[in-house]
Formats: sequence, C-alpha cells, structure tokens
Amino acid sequence: MKCEMCHKAEAETAIRKGVEADAQELYVCQACARKAARRDAAAGTQAPVPQSGSDGMPPAPLMGMILDAAFEIVGRAISLSEPSCPVCGILRDEYRKRSRLGCPACYAAFAKELDTAVFELHRATQHVGKTPEKAKAAWQRQQLENALNDAVQGQRYEEAIALRDQLKKLAEQEGRQGEAV
Repeated sequence: MKCEMCHKAEAETAIRKGVEADAQELYVCQACARKAARRDAAAGTQAPVPQSGSDGMPPAPLMGMILDAAFEIVGRAISLSEPSCPVCGILRDEYRKRSRLGCPACYAAFAKELDTAVFELHRATQHVGKTPEKAKAAWQRQQLENALNDAVQGQRYEEAIALRDQLKKLAEQEGRQGEAV
C-alpha cells in the first residue's frame, strides 16, 4: 500500500488525526510520519479542523486529505536545504543514520556524497585488484570494439581487419569456455 500523503513510498505507519468524535486514520511512510510529527510539534497542537461545512454537514475526509497534501507540498518547498531522493523521499540524515539507501534512485540523488564516501573508504574511485574472468573478457571485448570503431572511422582498414580477427578469436575462446563449464 502506498503512502496516502506522498503516494510514493510504501506505507508503514498509521497516523490518527482525531477531531473530537471523528478520527481519521492515514497510512503513511516513515518520512511523512516524521514530517507530520514535526509539523504538529512546531504548531504546539494539531490545527483545528472545522466540524461542519456551511450546510451543517461534516467535511468530507477527502478535503482533509487534500489539505494535508497541500501542506506537504509547501513543507517540501521550505525544506529544500536538506537534500532528499525524489523517488522515495529519504533525507540525507536518514540514510546516514541507517547506512542504507531507500531505492535505486538514491544513488543518483546522493551521487556526489556517495563518491566522496567511497573515496574516503577505499582511497580510490576505481577498482584495483582481482577481476572475474567473465568481466575481464567483457572489458577486453568492449576495448576491441571501441578500437575497431575508431579504426573504421579513421579509415585504417588494415588495423580494423586485425582488430576484427582478434574479436573473432575472443568470441571463440568464450564459446569454448562456456562449453567447458
């Protein structure tokens, strides 16, 4: 079930917004639950909600949800100083505390910080060490294909023929290795 406030992350928490006898229950993600708790704490108490409309009927729950969504959008615009993932809404402080990202889009949203963290951990941004044979063969193939394309673009056909032959040998070796496994 998706969060009823942001409609992006999975709902994990139920929030009860009580108005005397009527209690509205919203299923929200943890980020929206924290934001609602902060908003209520900043206001001191929950904002009063009208008990009835102009015709004496109680307001529709949909209106409350629309107002909550509007306040959520305004709250997001105000808190732009804290970077967050556009897909799951996880904030930088949250992923640092948990040491986990919320979704695949977080890698792009926090790319600069993650690159810095990886460099601090490993003192390099490129892998140096043992490589699996399949990865090594794929890298060699890619390098040969790039060189072949450059040779053809530069009209160096003798070099292109030699590179094509190397690609064929590499493909034959990969085929033999696949049969042996």
